Amino acid sequence: MSTLHTGFAAGLAFAMFSIAAQAADLPSRRIAPAIPMPPAFTWTGFYVGAQAGWAQTRTELTPGAAIAGQAAVASLPSLNRDGATVGLLAGYNYQIGQLVLGGEIDGAALITGKQRFTALTGDFITAHTNWVGSARLRVGYAFDRFMIYATGGLALAAAKSTVTGTGYSYGAGDSTRLGWTLGAGAEYAITNNWIAGLEYRYSQFEEDTYTYPVGVGGLGIVGFKQQLSTNQVVGRLLYKF
Repeated sequence: MSTLHTGFAAGLAFAMFSIAAQAADLPSRRIAPAIPMPPAFTWTGFYVGAQAGWAQTRTELTPGAAIAGQAAVASLPSLNRDGATVGLLAGYNYQIGQLVLGGEIDGAALITGKQRFTALTGDFITAHTNWVGSARLRVGYAFDRFMIYATGGLALAAAKSTVTGTGYSYGAGDSTRLGWTLGAGAEYAITNNWIAGLEYRYSQFEEDTYTYPVGVGGLGIVGFKQQLSTNQVVGRLLYKF
């Protein structure tokens, strides 16, 4: 009886060892841990940023009133000045599929210097624009982290002109002017928060008319119209919340 038990125990141990060995040879069915995927990028959100680049102010002067039957200023050129611009901005985007809608405000200082022209009367006509700003809508199309867009809206400019002659000086239009602006740009999201971009915008502002008394062969009135426009190409760095 003990011999039977001993043989049975030995057979059972051998069978269990064989099953264990076969199980060890089977391919592992362990499930690999899932690799966490980064969240998909979205353009939706508020952002703030800075911009800097090239700026041009263009002042077009048109002759106005006459003196003694002749135009006091026979012709006036367009006064262009190239320089730099630097400013701050803030906005909001909302993404629907690949369409991105948003709004933006900005303000920038213009470092373009003064424009000067000497009229036939001997007067110096000086124009200077200190800063510009805008409130705009944006419509963009996103290719994941890259987006192209168009923008347009209301523009503001602090334009100042001065007419200086012998013994007198007249301030001409030291005020804020309204206008419109249109442009386009492209942006790339370097990370989920930092965005770099490049933008071009053209702005045109309301026309202003200046008149002032001056004596040229007798008393008379000199007048001219001033039309201001700007071009800007700026690099942008944004932080999206």
